[in-house]
Amino acid sequence: MPVRKQAGESKDEFISRCMSIEEQAFPDEDQRYAVCISYYEDTMKKQSTEQKVYNRIQNCKRQRKENLIEPNPCQPGWEAYGTKIKDGREVPNCVPID
Repeated sequence: MPVRKQAGESKDEFISRCMSIEEQAFPDEDQRYAVCISYYEDTMKKQSTEQKVYNRIQNCKRQRKENLIEPNPCQPGWEAYGTKIKDGREVPNCVPID
């Protein structure tokens, strides 16, 4: 059964742990290393739905910060997120702070 990467585990830590776990199944060190690299790459490709959603939220937060206007021209509890056209002129688009 393939070894799975643990949360927060670096590539070197994973390879080291995998090499010791797979020692009996793959006695040749080069082959064992290749198998562990393969396991690592597979786990990096397969992100859980939770991880994909988290990454998407982080990207949205990054984009949102780029569109904020400083200094904040809106009322307290609101922040400017880009601009909009109102009555023929460009004004800050104030949205509630989450």
